[in-house]
Amino acid sequence: MKKNGLYFVYLFVLVSLSACLKSENSFLNQQQEDEQKILAYLNQNNINATRSPTGLYYVITQQGTGKKPNSLEEIANIDTDIFLLDGVKIITEKDFTFRFKNGISINGLLEATSLLNEGGSGRFFIPSDRAFGQGSGTINGVNVPANAILIAEVKLNSLRDDEQQKVWEAQQISNYFTQKNLTLTKDTIGVFYSNLLSVAEGTRIRTGNRVSISYKGLLLNGKTFDSGNISFAIGTGAVIQGLDIGIRLMKKGEKGILVIPSHLAYQDRGRGELIRPFDPLVFEIEVTNVE
Repeated sequence: MKKNGLYFVYLFVLVSLSACLKSENSFLNQQQEDEQKILAYLNQNNINATRSPTGLYYVITQQGTGKKPNSLEEIANIDTDIFLLDGVKIITEKDFTFRFKNGISINGLLEATSLLNEGGSGRFFIPSDRAFGQGSGTINGVNVPANAILIAEVKLNSLRDDEQQKVWEAQQISNYFTQKNLTLTKDTIGVFYSNLLSVAEGTRIRTGNRVSISYKGLLLNGKTFDSGNISFAIGTGAVIQGLDIGIRLMKKGEKGILVIPSHLAYQDRGRGELIRPFDPLVFEIEVTNVE
């Protein structure tokens, strides 16, 4: 898989996005309209909510016992279900992990997370300017109109620093190998490996070799994000660091599974629509040629 740099991964992607600039008056009018709709919903459902300075309304449903976010460098892990105001669910995300300074596409969800303590949860009513604004499209088969107000149920599972994130990922990777009943080997740099087909002869791949591989790239949940056949020179930065390192554990003709933690893959940015920030990557690999 070629490395194309680090990409900002949005938590949610609108298809057929349409947007235009608003005048200041229409923007203020939309804010007022959103607030009226949110207040009407709260009154109709007998919900006593607190208003934030940005116009987001919220109810803390579970007081967490941990700390609140206090640094843009912190890494948050959340579960969330997101609905339109009419109750139709459009998104479910479990164990979504992000760094505060990188943001996420729904500003109101970022604000919601910042209002929680670790272990806490809440229900948040997000005005359209803190959600998708004038964007419209389809998410998971549901039509999302322009100026949609969102209801987000959010649980803040944990806050981590970079070292804690590495430990957490290592445990998830270890669990993956256990579930697959695979023998686990960890490289000193941090790549995890399991050999599926050994070759007695030949030397291991090293810097300067040009290798050809067949591969399938998956997430730990089993979703495929890429597959194909590629050739690249070792040590030139042609592929992500973890793949460049891990392939050196193999020989021509061997098959194996490499699992690469996020700090050796796409780190805190993710890539495209499938690879989220801090996602470890699984590569099923066959080395077809070494030069």
